[in-house]
Amino acid sequence: MQRQRMRARQRPAVKMGRPVAATMLMTLGTAVVVRDAHADNPNSAAAQGLFEEARRLMGDAQYKDACPKLEESQRLDPGSGTLLNLADCYEHVGKLATAWSKFLEAAALARNAGNRDREQAARSRAAALKPRLSNVVITVSTPATRGLEISRDGELVGQPQWGVAIPTDEGTHSIAAKAPGRKPWQGQAVVQGEGTTATVTVPQLEVGPPEPEAGAGPKPGRSAVTGQRTIALVCGGIGIVGLGLGSAFGLISKSKHNESDKYCGAEGCWDSRGVEAMTSARSAGNVSTAAFVVGGVGLAVGAALWLTVKSNAQTLSLGLRPGDLQVRGTW
Repeated sequence: MQRQRMRARQRPAVKMGRPVAATMLMTLGTAVVVRDAHADNPNSAAAQGLFEEARRLMGDAQYKDACPKLEESQRLDPGSGTLLNLADCYEHVGKLATAWSKFLEAAALARNAGNRDREQAARSRAAALKPRLSNVVITVSTPATRGLEISRDGELVGQPQWGVAIPTDEGTHSIAAKAPGRKPWQGQAVVQGEGTTATVTVPQLEVGPPEPEAGAGPKPGRSAVTGQRTIALVCGGIGIVGLGLGSAFGLISKSKHNESDKYCGAEGCWDSRGVEAMTSARSAGNVSTAAFVVGGVGLAVGAALWLTVKSNAQTLSLGLRPGDLQVRGTW
């Protein structure tokens, strides 16, 4: 369901020297100050607030500040009324091509909504702008170049647009071309004045390696860095296992010591079971100590390797023997 919110009409936002445009604005009437609102849209209140603030700014001729608010209002709650005001705002800041396209878009939305008066008003405004539009023509010297891509201001320009006058806002526009196995090319199209046409010709691209994309180049020492990090993780894993084994054999040693206390005293053991328990306790203790040493060294070396990774790392090697952990390398 749609509802309309009306505000007092403002004076026509047109140049007094353009009677045709003034007539078109009078035809538009209240459509310039109406915003479609959708009750089921949770963003409707925010969109309405932005719309009203934009209308206030437009009343004070602060169009550059008003246009972004209308853009956001349209994003939150699209409607032909907001779009008409946005197109009107674009026209006042000199973005005639954008304003023209928005008037046509508003006309299509109004037609779909069954609002014939608003559709006709939007089409009249677009027709009034058409003779004032500036254009850019991109011609291509070698359109058959395999994989040729052309862009304007970062947006892809499809082949059907090549050689065609495309309505464009005034200003400087960047033109770029690239193709596999060719050197990229860049140029500019400078659009100045209403009703003018700027032509840019994309030359034949020179044979050569294409321009590398940002972040796509090879990274020196990458394999060495990856190897060092892998060894760091291995050392860390050995360290964790060593500490775990040290703890387990430490508990076994303590348990055997407690058992030997039943059969041994300060002067020695009086039962073979005490001797056996004492021997087992000492063996488990030795294993626990060695495991703790290996575990501590493994964690320390792993942390050091991980924290000292550099892109110019060359070679690293790991040597592990009973009771001995060796790391050799240069970085």
